[in-house]
Amino acid sequence: MISHYPLLETVPFVEFTSVKVTDAFNHLFDIEKDTEENLQSYCQALINKIFQLHYSQIQNFISHHCSIAKDSIDWLNKFEKLIVVNEKLFHKGNNESRHIKFQTCIELKRLNLNCEESQESPQRLNKKQINAESEERYFSFKEVKEELDRIIIFEEKIVYLTNQKFDYQQSVIDFVNKNLPPFDEQCTNEIERLIEVRKLEEQLTKKKTNYIQRPTLENKIKINSNLNQLVDVFFQLNRELFIEGKPFLDANTNDFVALICNNFVDKDGHEISTATVETILRPSKYDKRPKFHKRIDVNKLI
Repeated sequence: MISHYPLLETVPFVEFTSVKVTDAFNHLFDIEKDTEENLQSYCQALINKIFQLHYSQIQNFISHHCSIAKDSIDWLNKFEKLIVVNEKLFHKGNNESRHIKFQTCIELKRLNLNCEESQESPQRLNKKQINAESEERYFSFKEVKEELDRIIIFEEKIVYLTNQKFDYQQSVIDFVNKNLPPFDEQCTNEIERLIEVRKLEEQLTKKKTNYIQRPTLENKIKINSNLNQLVDVFFQLNRELFIEGKPFLDANTNDFVALICNNFVDKDGHEISTATVETILRPSKYDKRPKFHKRIDVNKLI
């Protein structure tokens, strides 16, 4: 069945929560596992489910897949990222409220999972490291910073800090450590710092790309295969091959475009179009990459 909501971008799930069809198969929540399953098809199947579910089923759907995943929090974070990078799909058909519902349910599930983890291995900081306490919990920006170091995705850092800030502001505080800055102010300052650093890093990356001296034609490497076969190798190393949950080659699309166009020419010795390479590298343009039987199997080369 052709989806009415075609995937815009994939997310590197470390594990798939798809299952084989058995008597226990839940047709409402489960995703069918087949021999041709890949990251593209799995992400599309999740997107299909997102727009098929009734609002009342969303929380149970999320809990169902978290119960299948070995690392529930990691899967939940990847699922949230999938929604973020495909947010434009929610602009169709008045689905903005569906987007909000999923975000709310994800945050509730993450909170429950974190609470379960803390109950399994209870630890408490030194009183001097706690900014404030309420009846339900304590607030420590030291712990927040440690958690931020474990979060990789920029948007997830901002969401986490924002939730911590509003949790504090909505709590009835019983104790405030006068020797530490207010917890919510520290969260706000950290959000501003992350956003400012992100802007500077993007500007620096752009400048570095602009200042790269293009080598002369005779110094470039000639590709004797089809261009999309070479570009697909970089796509696999960035999007499909992972080491400890991180891409084998970790860079943005512009970096790969610059690398390929600055260092290779096609089999006729002509310059390579940056627009062509950028198109092939888009996750949604799988039709521009080589068919399965023509793909270079990177796993065999490593």
